[in-house]
Amino acid sequence: MIKFYAPWIGGVEKVAQNIAEGVQTSPDMYSEVLACNHRGTSTISNLNGVRVNRIASLGTLLSMPISASFPSRLAAIAPQFDIIHVHTPFPLAFFCDWKALKARGPRLVVHYHSDIVRTLQRAVISALASFETRFMEAADRILVTSDGLVENSSTLVPFREKCRVVPPFIDLDKVEKLTAQAISSTRLRYGLADNDDVVLFVGRLVPYKGVKFLIEAAHSLEAKVLIVGEGPLRPILQKQIEALGLQGRVKLLGSVSRAELSELYSLANLFVLPSILPTEAFGVVQLEAMAHGLPVVNTDLPSGVPSVSLHGVTGLTVPPRDAAGLRDAIVAILSDASLRNQFATNARVRVHLFSSTAVLDKIMSLYRELVSGRDL
Repeated sequence: MIKFYAPWIGGVEKVAQNIAEGVQTSPDMYSEVLACNHRGTSTISNLNGVRVNRIASLGTLLSMPISASFPSRLAAIAPQFDIIHVHTPFPLAFFCDWKALKARGPRLVVHYHSDIVRTLQRAVISALASFETRFMEAADRILVTSDGLVENSSTLVPFREKCRVVPPFIDLDKVEKLTAQAISSTRLRYGLADNDDVVLFVGRLVPYKGVKFLIEAAHSLEAKVLIVGEGPLRPILQKQIEALGLQGRVKLLGSVSRAELSELYSLANLFVLPSILPTEAFGVVQLEAMAHGLPVVNTDLPSGVPSVSLHGVTGLTVPPRDAAGLRDAIVAILSDASLRNQFATNARVRVHLFSSTAVLDKIMSLYRELVSGRDL
């Protein structure tokens, strides 16, 4: 259960998709998704073998869907399942009658991806605090993406005994790497010379991602910066690029296909995640970059971000909102081939800690324990 589902792009949505598809690899498990349509009527479809129920909505308010029929649809289908796995933030879940739903059999797993830190959203959540508390109290288990989130989230303080740290994961078997010849051809297609250093960002173009600080850092870089993703800040970021005279060095590529994204990871020399708020609770894209052997520059947020790519091991970590720090870290890695190769090697090793096999086994074991009544 999640606010939106693939092909909607987002880190939480990707985690939910990986779990929904992954658990079905076990012969004793079946998964189904309940989500909202971004806008429009209810639909039912099949995506990669998973049945997806998208409930009608009027659109979004503060990034959350408006769907009056969602709680009733959940109540209708809940008794068919042993586990209801809810990905949050998702305030609609607060309004479901969890006491009645659980009395009909299902166990509740809350996957807590991040605190809400945007002022208006936080004001809304504060107004719904009693509903959120009741929802969290109903949870049999709370999955949290990192130790950092458990330690820094005020929301989780009363519920720490229920928390289990389960990081997002990546299917390493699906990581496609190009040959040197193919990379050279792809670089030409993107207008890159063979000797151009390439810095890559992948994510939504929204304020908490901190892309404007990466563009500011690029003003004093010789490297080419490729920015993949869409979002409301795109026209503002394009104006920033033009104002700094960076049209030849910084490119907004918009949304790209999975095949194109694999090409970009393969040709890049470095990945940057310049996020500025703990809304960035983990940064799944770091795993994709590390799987392709890319050193990572990330930011020292009070979340799981700096625990994915480690400072001095798989890349460098800098303070958030620090364009000069980003620039210095990028230059340090790109100008030192030995350091870059060391980080790349370590990245390929470390990413195995976040493999689909290891993490899915942990999630499915938790499901089985809840259903059997053990460890309660």
